[in-house]
Amino acid sequence: MPSSKKSSSSIGITRKKTAVLGYRTEFCEELLRFFDIPPFRITEVQKRDGSISLLETACELPTFAAFAKKMGTTCAVLNGWEKKYPAFAQACQKARDLQSNILIQNSLRGNYSSSFAMFTAKNLLGWKDGKEDPSSTGPLVITWEEK
Repeated sequence: MPSSKKSSSSIGITRKKTAVLGYRTEFCEELLRFFDIPPFRITEVQKRDGSISLLETACELPTFAAFAKKMGTTCAVLNGWEKKYPAFAQACQKARDLQSNILIQNSLRGNYSSSFAMFTAKNLLGWKDGKEDPSSTGPLVITWEEK
């Protein structure tokens, strides 16, 4: 039975090939500038009674996905650069440290929910619970001596 689906070429859609962004050493500095932001900002808010209160707001947590979007590329391309270029790998590690600090500061100040902070730390930064993974321990060796 013939398929009723038409291929993209048969209905007049052309796909434009996009050029892959080539690595440049300046990207290391751009990455660090992107991640090196204050964890939060404090703004003054005037209440109805005329008094002023301070409102603390967490910054938008910088991510590699957001940086890739800003650069017009993908996380896969960034991962490739990280594997291939030691300077970019070092910049990525520094960026993760900056990201970690933002997460910690906002979590300690109550700007993030604790469940979000834990989920993000585990999945984005690779943090683990303090529990020991039984599969990571060495084999249990028992020796028996008869006297």
